[in-house]
Amino acid sequence: MSSPGSLRAPLLWLLLPFMAGLTLAELHRPVPLDVRWGAGVAGGMAVVAWLFRQRGARGAQFAWSATLIGTAGLAGYLWLPLRSPPGLTWDAAPREVNVVLEIEQIYAPAPQRKTFSGLARIVSAEGPASGLAGQRVYFAAIRRISTVPDVSGHYRYRGLVEPVPPAVGSSRGFDRYLESLGVRLRLMRGQLHEQQRPPQRFRHFCARVRERLDGILEQGLDRYPQISSLYQAMLLGEKAVLSSEQQSAFMRSGVFHIFSISGLHVGVIATAILSGLTLLRVPRREASIAGLVVLWLYVQVTGASTPAERAFLMIAFLVSSRVFRLPGNSLAALAAAAFTTLLLEPRQLFMAGFQMSYSVVTALVVMGGPLADRWRSAWKPWRELPESHWGWWRHATRWGGDGFLAAAAITWAAVIASTPGSIGNFGLFSPGALLGNLVIVPLASLAIIGGFISLLCGLVGLLPLSILFNHASAVVILTMDALVKWTTAVPGVYFPATFDRAWMGPAAQVAVLGTMLLVASRRVPHGHWLAVVVLALTMILGVKFG
Repeated sequence: MSSPGSLRAPLLWLLLPFMAGLTLAELHRPVPLDVRWGAGVAGGMAVVAWLFRQRGARGAQFAWSATLIGTAGLAGYLWLPLRSPPGLTWDAAPREVNVVLEIEQIYAPAPQRKTFSGLARIVSAEGPASGLAGQRVYFAAIRRISTVPDVSGHYRYRGLVEPVPPAVGSSRGFDRYLESLGVRLRLMRGQLHEQQRPPQRFRHFCARVRERLDGILEQGLDRYPQISSLYQAMLLGEKAVLSSEQQSAFMRSGVFHIFSISGLHVGVIATAILSGLTLLRVPRREASIAGLVVLWLYVQVTGASTPAERAFLMIAFLVSSRVFRLPGNSLAALAAAAFTTLLLEPRQLFMAGFQMSYSVVTALVVMGGPLADRWRSAWKPWRELPESHWGWWRHATRWGGDGFLAAAAITWAAVIASTPGSIGNFGLFSPGALLGNLVIVPLASLAIIGGFISLLCGLVGLLPLSILFNHASAVVILTMDALVKWTTAVPGVYFPATFDRAWMGPAAQVAVLGTMLLVASRRVPHGHWLAVVVLALTMILGVKFG
């Protein structure tokens, strides 16, 4: 069982009001009057708290705490416009522009698409669009007449500029995703040409390594394109290679997250790296440093997507707190990772990936782990028979039961935490996700480990071993694909569902997660059912099915 105090995270007293301040700034952008008013209130609270503390008066601790919380909230309110200033809008009709773009991210194009797209920043612009310099934009270019760009390179683009349509009345859709990134303009139906500046050397190195990894994963799977597409999507995050049927099946079953280089992938590969270095008898501290370096390179080579970098930051804080014996625990490390993420990029708070990933991981820490300990402690078969008299099958049964109960508890906590986000962002309620994640996630982990070993073998020239692990992973993936397609055909595995109002999704997420944290802090016996009750009430009162 988790020891008392093992879930203490004092940084939450700063993180939560900071997040509230960011939310307020998103809803109501601060003006100079707001800044002066807020600074005056914070200064007044600080003076009052100091006077209370100097006199040793009653309520000094409360005044000091209130000042700290208020200052954190004000910091969040001011930090969003400082780090992500509002860009210019383009209210006119679509108009042709000639600009130079610095490529930030390229979305892998589906084979049948005639365009490719990505995110970029306008370096310079000509004519009436000159005021757009510095804006972050979404761009789409016609593949037939465009140069294939590299990340961090500068390219000239000619096309139409138009505003991103507001996601009115809905929290879903790609437009909502762009809105959460602070992207308000898009360049459409254009041509990308004339490289102005080549990509950075490191990015060029990552692109070459990525091509090499693609080739290794294709070894021995040339005749099985569907399996190969799933394999590449799982190891390198190339979701565009999935067929529409595959995307739909994995989405409805609630396990589509296995194709995003995020917590599952980075966590499994981190475990594999650290386990391998431990087997080689590398000292623990040196192994952790080397493992984090290799893990960071993997994240960069696979595209340095926001979910992958977010997952790396989580793992880096968790590993550092344990290996370097820093004071803290898993929840404290998680809070530090979230605070650091929001300081670097505060707009991540409004992205579905940030909300769902931190909600799920927090649920695993505060609810999944303790619940797994409780269920496993209650699982005591043959308790009246001494273990010395057990046969191998009794030991195997207890070991299997322990593993199943731990996985069930963790999956149960993850499903409860992710359900509001799944409904709010994807319009799906997937009861089958409980069973799906319980079966698919272990299989996906096996496939990821097999693929990672295949990549290592291929990089050192052991192609026969690489082919062997590719085939082993292919068998696992084939099993996964068949299970997902079969389960999605079963009635009741998923239902189309939406919240009555867009704000209800984030509110339900906060209510469920807040209940979990409250139960964990008060150590309420069997309190996990309170989170289930809160989730059920929000779905009954605020969700429309069908």
